[in-house]
Order: sequence, then C-alpha cells, then structure tokens
Amino acid sequence: MIFFCLLTFPLIRYFPTHFFADQGDGLQNVWNLWWVNQAVTQSHCSPWYTTYLHYPYGVSLVGHTLNLFNGLLAIVLLKFTTLIQAHNFIVIFSFVVGGWTAFLLAFDVSRSYWGSIFAGYVFTFSSFHFAHAQGHLQLVSLEWIPLFLLCAYSLVRKPSFFLAMASALVLFLVILCDYYYFFYSVLTFSMMLVWFAIQKRDFIFFLRRDYAPAFAVFLIGTCLTSGVLVWKLAWLNQTDPLIGVHDPNAFSIDALALLIPGELWKFSDLTRIYWSRLLHCPAEHSIYLGYAVISMLAYSLINKRHIKAENLGFWYVVFFVFLILGLGPLLHVCGQPIVQNIKLPYAVLAKVFSFINLSGCPVRMTVMLTLSAALIFACGFGFLFRNGRRKLLSGLLLSVLFVEYLPKAIPASNVSTPAYVEALKKIPGQEGIIDLVAKSSQAMYYQTIHQKPIAFGYVSRIPTSVQTQDDEIMQAIKQKNYSRLYHDYHLRYLIVKEDSGADQPKVVIQDLAKSGKPL
Repeated sequence: MIFFCLLTFPLIRYFPTHFFADQGDGLQNVWNLWWVNQAVTQSHCSPWYTTYLHYPYGVSLVGHTLNLFNGLLAIVLLKFTTLIQAHNFIVIFSFVVGGWTAFLLAFDVSRSYWGSIFAGYVFTFSSFHFAHAQGHLQLVSLEWIPLFLLCAYSLVRKPSFFLAMASALVLFLVILCDYYYFFYSVLTFSMMLVWFAIQKRDFIFFLRRDYAPAFAVFLIGTCLTSGVLVWKLAWLNQTDPLIGVHDPNAFSIDALALLIPGELWKFSDLTRIYWSRLLHCPAEHSIYLGYAVISMLAYSLINKRHIKAENLGFWYVVFFVFLILGLGPLLHVCGQPIVQNIKLPYAVLAKVFSFINLSGCPVRMTVMLTLSAALIFACGFGFLFRNGRRKLLSGLLLSVLFVEYLPKAIPASNVSTPAYVEALKKIPGQEGIIDLVAKSSQAMYYQTIHQKPIAFGYVSRIPTSVQTQDDEIMQAIKQKNYSRLYHDYHLRYLIVKEDSGADQPKVVIQDLAKSGKPL
C-alpha cells in the first residue's frame, strides 16, 4: 500500500473524486461494477446477461471482460462507498494483494524472505501491471495467479483434499477476473505436471493411489466452477460466433520490448524513438522487464547449482515457454514483422486449439514472464544477499530496480455529468435511449447515473446476432424512421447534437414517440 502510494503519488489525493482509470476501457470497467451490483441487488438476475445494453434485445456478457470477482467485491464496498471509491479501492487492492500472493509463492520456492519481498515488488509493480492500470481492471486483477500456482504446486508435491479444493477455488477466482489469466494458469499447471512426471519418470503419477483422490477432487471442483464458464463461452462462440477479437500480429511481444522501457515508464521520452514505432496502442507493449531482473535471471542460472531452491529450473521453463508463445504468430522487431513466411509456435497452437483465437493478445502472456522472472529473482537475490561481501551489490541492484520500475502516472479521471444525462435521470420510466453524442464507454458510464437501457454499447466481444440487430437499428436511425425505432424497438429518446449557430452545437433529447420532437 505504501509503495503503491509512493510510486503513483499524488494519485492517492484523488481517491474520493477521480477514477483511477482512463475514460475509454476504464469507464467500461466502471460500468461492470455498477452492473453486477444492479443485477444482484436490484434486478435479482444473472449478471452474465443484460438488456441494459444493446436494448431491446440485450446481450450475453459471457464473452465480455466482466471480471465478476471485482463486481462482487464492489457490492460490499458500495454499501458504504461511492462508485468512484469502490473502483479505486479495487485497483489498490489488486496491487497490494498481487504483491502479497507473489511473495507467498516466491517464499515457497526460494525460502528467502527478502528475496521474496522484492519478488512481490517485481511482480505487482511491473511495467505490465501499470500498463493495464490505465483502464483494464480485469487485467489489473492478477492477484490470484500466484496463489493458484502456490496451491497447485503444493498439491503436486503433497496431495490432499484441502489443497485440491483450494486449488479449484482459487482457479475459479482467476477466471472470475479474466479468461486470459485462466488459460495461462491452466497451461502453467499442465507444464508443472509434465515437469514432475519427468522427475518421477512416471507420466501417469497423478493416477496413482497417493494422488488420484486429491486430483479427482480438483478436477471435479474445477468442472463445477470454472468449467461452467468455459463451457458457456465455448457454446456461445459455437452457436453465435463472437465478434471483437484482437489481431495477434498487432498484439504480440515485440522482440525489444522487454529490453527497452515503454511508453508508460516515468522517463519514457528517453525511449520514444523506439516505442513510438510499435503498432497500435504502445501502452499495451509497455512490458519492460528491467535490467536488474534480467541480470538476476542470468546470475541465478550461472549459480543454479549453489542456489538452494527446489525446482528452480521449472520457472526458467515457464519463462521461456511464455516468451516464445508471447511473440505471437510472427517475430516483430520495432513493430515490424521479420521473415513473414516463418510461423512461430503461437500460430501452431492457435490452429490446434481454436479457442485461442478468441484472445488474440499474445503480448498479455507477459504476466507469466514477469511472475516466473520474479520467482527466479527471489532465488538469486536470496543467494546474493546471504553473501556478506555482496550486500553492496544487492543494494545497487535494488536501486536500479527502483528507477527502472518508476511508472508514468496512472490516469485520474474526473468525469463530469452533462445536463442531458441529468435530464434523462429525472424522466420517469425505463424506456430505451439512443445516445449519439457520447462515446460508447462514456454512454455506459452515464447509464450508471440515469439508469435507463441504451441501444448499442461497448462490450468486449459481442455475438454475431447482436451485431446484426445493431446494424438494423442504425439503419433505421440513418433513415430517421422514428416510428419504427419507437414501436418496433421500444426506443423512446434520441440524443443528438444540433447546430444552433453558437460556438458549440446544442445537445437535444428527441422524443421518438412524438416523431422526434425535442423535449
């Protein structure tokens, strides 16, 4: 908590009044918190479907970045805080708990207290984490990944019913935050099983008498929790294909991104010549690992025989597997593809497992690079720190780490409420609204104020049928077919800008029940 406040200062001053997020995806995630609270406490319905967006048909939120865990946490917080404060608490919570769970895993791996403290620092204050603190609340919530791997790691070493149930439960928390993180966690667990199978020289060891009952409990628990969501997502995509996936070529790890500080480093102007060339959203590629961490990866590898850390080699495997996969279908350097006819392993994996195409963001595998690097850092730093003559070197290493991990300021958004939103709030009833003035994410936030259903929306991935219905409504809007909009689609109010001859166009609320006359 203290380090978060120091690294982001003066952000904490704005805790009661500004959202710790931008006004794009950030406001989408604010809406998520509001909707889960609305669905559970007011409408008493499933939060996985809403008619408040893409009205009147509604839309499934199974493919959306709903991060239900944060929504459920917000239900508790909203009993005594504002929506702004609840959102900001969740951001801080994720940083604090992310550091704590990484510490727990690192200590289990390294048995070095101070090494684990700084491993937690490396993980939770990484460039990756701050990059997504710009507005991706679901990706900010990486705190359950280390805890799941700790439970799973313990389960494989010493199986028990308690560890099996704990692993299934924590994995459920992972998927309630983000599908990407769920996939990465499952993939890492699968690699863990292979690693131990090779060590034991028994590729079905988990079916033996000592393991089978506990692993059965884990499998059943996972199927009854995370498995339900996975099945619903697969079924939805099969029956009504989802639209809105990213291009993996644009969202892959650039070969130099881990070595050169990105846009969201505090001194990013020094490296602008590099990150300004990256395709699409340079912030997404702000994944600098830091030379303090990289040097410790090399140091730990050189001293691997002397470092008393169980299965240190496994975390190197995790690091390099996710590095290779994170490079995406093609190798990119400075934002440009190199040798386009040579496909990387990600392209093969995407063909074998078609559901991977739903993600399209290999660069986000950096979270596992960072975690495995943090664990190796704990092992190497613990070994270095125990050597009294090298404590000065340890201090120098931490000084470099601190400077390298200084972030650019997290956005603090003070979102004003337009007069037309206040006017809509005062209108009784729940008739639909078409907002052609605000951006999609802003319109979603305004809905938390006027609390009326709106046409369209800003959902991460929408079913094809919903897009078709939206196109029909948009066609009726272009044709000014107000009668159809009102009688067929039950949309009552149209928000538009009209040129009044003044410097700024006037925002008008048109009543479609009265042929579009202004209120």
